[in-house]
Amino acid sequence: MSNSIMILGEVLGDVFPEQTVIGGAPYNVARHCHAFGLDVHFVSAVGKDALGERILAEMQAAGLPTAGVQQSGTFPTGQVMVHMKAGGHQFEILDQQAYDDVQWPPVEALVEQHPPRLVYFGSLALRHAPMQALAQQWLDKCQPATVLCDINLRAPWYDADSVRMALQAADILKINHEELPEVCKLLGLPGSPDINDLARQLLMVFGLSEMFVTCGEQGSFWLDRFGNGFRAPPMTLQVPFVDSVGAGDAYTSVVIRGLLAGWSRQTILTRAACFAASICGIRGAVPAQADFYADFV
Repeated sequence: MSNSIMILGEVLGDVFPEQTVIGGAPYNVARHCHAFGLDVHFVSAVGKDALGERILAEMQAAGLPTAGVQQSGTFPTGQVMVHMKAGGHQFEILDQQAYDDVQWPPVEALVEQHPPRLVYFGSLALRHAPMQALAQQWLDKCQPATVLCDINLRAPWYDADSVRMALQAADILKINHEELPEVCKLLGLPGSPDINDLARQLLMVFGLSEMFVTCGEQGSFWLDRFGNGFRAPPMTLQVPFVDSVGAGDAYTSVVIRGLLAGWSRQTILTRAACFAASICGIRGAVPAQADFYADFV
C-alpha cells in the first residue's frame, strides 16, 4: 500500500497587524508533513487573486504538489483576521471563501491517481453543506484509508451536525482540552469535570480507535478503545515565546508521521509536543526556512 496521505481543507491568509502569513490548519499540516518527507496531496481552493497566486507560489517553492488546489471563480482566497490581545489572539474567520468552493471531479481524479493510506481533515472545512457533501464523497472514495480528524471549533462556524459528521467519519481524533467538553455538550453527551471521562465517552459513542488530546501548558494525552492511555508532560520552550498559532497543527503533523512510521504512542506524544513547542518560537504556523526541520527529520 502507498504511503501517500491526502489532506482536505482550508488554505488562507492569516492577517496579522504587521503581515499576512499563509495558514489554515490543513495547509499547515500538509506543509509540515511534506517537510518530514511524506508523500502529501493537499485538496483545497484559492481565488483568482494576488493572495491565491502567493499561496500557489509558496507551495511550489516548498515542493508541495499544487494539483489538488483548485481556483474558484466565485469566491476570494480565504482570509482570517488575527486580532492580538493580552494573553493571546482572537480569530475572525470570513465567510464565502474559496476553500468553501471545492469541486468534486478534480478531487475524484486526484484520489484515483494517488490513493491515500491516510486522510486528514479539519472540521472547519465542513462549515457549509456543499463541502460536507464533497467531504463525504471524498471519504467514501478514499476507503480503506485511515481517517484522522482534527476538531477545530471556530465560532460561529460549527454546529452539532457538522461536528457529528466529522466524528462519525473519523478513525482517529485529535482535539484539545477546551474543545472536548464543548463537543460533548454540543452533542448532548453527559458532562464530567474529568477530561479523561469525556475523552473515553467520545471514543465509545463514535467508535473511534484512538484519540490524541492536547492540553496546552499541561501537555497532552492519548487513549484507545481498549482502555490504554499515556500522558506526556509539557515541553519547556528552548526559544523565546512568539505566538501559539499553529502549535496544534504542528502536533498533528508529527502524529501523522508517527502513525505512518509505526512509532509507539509514547514516542509520538513526546515528539509531537517537542515540535509543537518549537513552533511557538516563530511568527505564524510554518517556518520560513526549510532548515528549521533539520533537528526533527
